[in-house]
This record gives sequence, structure tokens and C-alpha cells, in this order.
Amino acid sequence: MSIPPPASQTLLPPLLACLPTAFASTRPPPALLPLLSPILRQRVQLLSGSASSPSDSWLTKLSWDPSKAEGLASVVESEAFELHPVSNEIEYDDVVIVGYRRLDEETLQSRIDIRDLGLTVIYLWCVGDTEGGGDGWRVAEVLPWGDAASVPTIWKKTIEEANEACTQNKSSSTITEKQPPSTTPNGVPASSASGGADDDDDDYWAQYDTAPSSTPGPSTSPGPQQTPKARQGRQMSDAAYFSQYSQVQPDMDNDDPSTDRNAIGESSLNGDTLASTTNYAASQSIPEPPANGTFAQETSISAPQPSTDRPHASSSNASSPVVDKLEGSAMMQSQTELAVRQHIASTMKSLYRLARSTGMEMVDFEKVISMEVEMLGFEEGMEEG
Repeated sequence: MSIPPPASQTLLPPLLACLPTAFASTRPPPALLPLLSPILRQRVQLLSGSASSPSDSWLTKLSWDPSKAEGLASVVESEAFELHPVSNEIEYDDVVIVGYRRLDEETLQSRIDIRDLGLTVIYLWCVGDTEGGGDGWRVAEVLPWGDAASVPTIWKKTIEEANEACTQNKSSSTITEKQPPSTTPNGVPASSASGGADDDDDDYWAQYDTAPSSTPGPSTSPGPQQTPKARQGRQMSDAAYFSQYSQVQPDMDNDDPSTDRNAIGESSLNGDTLASTTNYAASQSIPEPPANGTFAQETSISAPQPSTDRPHASSSNASSPVVDKLEGSAMMQSQTELAVRQHIASTMKSLYRLARSTGMEMVDFEKVISMEVEMLGFEEGMEEG
């Protein structure tokens, strides 16, 4: 669809008639809003609602630069905007359509200078603007003519030239991005040779790319090594992949084999207390009898010998090794149970410290533990049933 040029004789009169009303009311007139672009319309509606004085009226919101907005108010307040006594309109003759510029595929602007009034109006081509009456040119910004003329913006005479210039700028920027950086005769990139303080900042922030992701310790915990086979994750089976994590040291494990124990001293909490106690109890266990229910001849228990002097001595001596082993087994079981209790108590303390570090209170911690115990009892009942 071809875009028509802006018709200044149709677009300017309703806009110029609304501007002087800014000194009488802080709210924009209803006839002004359809003339504005959607984004400028929202700006005027939102910001003018909070205006408390005529000096902060909606007129200053027509310019995006606050410094230029003050000059805009001075221009509208001048004698040039006084109504003609005969026609009762603002008269002007010197109207120039400076040109067009396309910022991107969806943004096409045109500039109109009204030199008799000292104004510059930037129009934006809007598509589908239902509040403004459909497709057409809408006001994007109003500036004092002197400030707009000082801006070194290249405006094209026709819309086709503006479209071609936008296409050329895109192609040139794409070529610039693909080109490698130029270097000096010494082999140093030209940007680094003339960068100055900016390059120093870049070098400073680039150090974070090579910094380790965690605080270095005396040594690193063992973990699954990156092998060529591990890089081919899709060709590995799930079991082989997840089996690598069996060698990973958990962060919350107090016993880290990679740390130097001489540097931190001995600890009273040994992680192998339960295992050592169980192994000792197993080594002291009673030998199992053979299938016929009698002990073999090579056992160390000797048969009782008759004695006339002390009839119960031999029986007591013969049964003492068995009794000692039974007592030792019972003692080991009690020690094992004690070790388990100590391990549970230590674990509960660690869990409570972890909960407190996250801000959890004692009451909430007890509820969590009670719920888990109830769930264990429920699961055990389901398994027995």
C-alpha cells in the first residue's frame, strides 16, 4: 500500500487551534487526542492527569525533551498565535515539508516546519489507529523550530528515498558486524590501541569470565571426570551415566576425604563408628552348629570331666566360654544400638541447624519431623499388609 504525503492544510489547523488552550486548562481538549500518535496520546493522558498548575500543562508533554518543552511553551505564548480579527484563525504562510525518514520497517516519520510560528511538527504514519480514525499521519512530537533545525538528522525528499536509505543502513551495519576487527602494524587491534579508558574497563570485567565459579579451597572434592565417553551422553546408558555420581562428594557431608585432617585437627565425630562396632560384633559372633545339631570335635569347648571333689566346677568351666560369647554379643548389640542412637541424635542436630539457617522455627521443625515419622509408620504398615 502506497503511503500518501502529509497534507499540511488538513493536519495543521486543528492542531494549532488546540495549542493555545493549554494556558486555560491542565487537561487536553478532546479534539487534540485523535490528532496524536498512540504513544504520545497515552503520554499526554497519563501525565496531564497529575498536573497541578498551568505551568505543568499538557503542552509540555508534546515534546519528549524537557529542555525543548520549555521553549515550546514560550513559542505558543507569543504573539504569533493570536487569532486574526477577521478570520478568527491563526494565520501562517511559510510551511515547508522538510522530508521523510524511516527508522525501521514499521516507523516512518515526516517533518513539517512552520517558520512563521516558529514550530516544527514531527508526524508518524500510523496503521490501524482506531482512536485516530484509521490509517494516517499522527503527531509524534512538537518542537520549537530553532531546536529542531539544529538536529543533524538527514531527511529525504521522498518516501522512496527514505526506504532505500533505511535498507542501505541495515546492509552496511550487517557487513560491519561480520568484518573482523582491524589491527595496527604491530598486530594490536585498532580498537584496543585507541580505546583508552573503555578498554581498561573491558579488560577489568573480562577477568570475571576466567575466574572460578566458586571459592577455591585446599582441594576439590572428587567428582565424575569429564571423559570423551561422558561427552557422548546420548550414547551412554542411563545406569552408566548416573553411576558417575556415586563418586561425588556431597556438599553437606561433614566427612570430606579430600580435606587435610592435620590442618583442621581431630574430630570427636567419627563417621565409621557404626560400621566398626558392627564389624567387631560380627567377628565375636558364636559359631553356627552343623546341620545335625551337634558341635564338631574341633571346637574349643571340651567335654565335662567327672570330679568327686567339685562336682559343679567342670560344668561351670566348660560353659564359661559360651556364656562369655553370649554376653559379649549382647554387649555389642547394646553398643550398636547406642551408636545408632548417637548417630540419629547427631543427624537431628544437623537437620535442626540447617532448618534454623533458613529461618524455620522449632514448632515448624517438629511438625516436619512428626509428619515424616507418621509417613514411615504408614509405609511400614502398607508393606506388612
